[in-house]
Amino acid sequence: MINEQSQSHAAAAAKNRAEDPEMNVEPLPASAVEILTHALRRRILSGDFRPGEFLRDVKMCEELSTSRHTFRTAAQVLVTQGLLRQIPNRGFVVPEFGPDDIVDITRVRGAVEGEAIRLIVLTGVIPSQALEAVDVMHRSTLSSDRSLLVAADRDFHRAIIAASGSARLKRTYSDLEGEIELLLAQRQDFYATAEEMAEEHERLINSLRSRHYDTAREAFQEHWVDLQIKLLDQR
Repeated sequence: MINEQSQSHAAAAAKNRAEDPEMNVEPLPASAVEILTHALRRRILSGDFRPGEFLRDVKMCEELSTSRHTFRTAAQVLVTQGLLRQIPNRGFVVPEFGPDDIVDITRVRGAVEGEAIRLIVLTGVIPSQALEAVDVMHRSTLSSDRSLLVAADRDFHRAIIAASGSARLKRTYSDLEGEIELLLAQRQDFYATAEEMAEEHERLINSLRSRHYDTAREAFQEHWVDLQIKLLDQR
């Protein structure tokens, strides 16, 4: 009797899996390109490569024990993310941001984030991911892995955009996010301490909690302008 019931349950489970493809899906192993893309991204954001430095195919393939095809495919992914640029007949280079780039990136970021702020103030919902990012900043130091703090800053502002509920805002911001991360990684010295970074982002959270758009807008505007000035001063 037990065997019959077990067989019946097994048959039912098999039928359900056949009818619901999602039940059959198993996590796919990361490909060599995905692994290499992640490794290169981390190294770029950690400052292992200087602004303007070329990632030469032969050297990188030897250093990373990978094929030229795998390296170039991973590098192309990073180009789409704004973390590398491809120069015809010269290869891939880490972007070096000039004053015009800094002004343009921070200006566009402010325009997109400003609309997200308006929507967040209307709902009154503070994204938990933004609060978690501030906690990471509190627990970190500037002497720790630079990419950790850059990721925390990224997660904070990504959460602000996501909390707007606008798919188009998220899509627009994602196109800019890689350049923002790289810019902050290359110019992170404008924060005296990681705690200063945390406190500044806490002020942004408090401005959103006010449920007053002008208050929140003014706080974020000050953040954007201050960032732009500090970045330009380091040129």
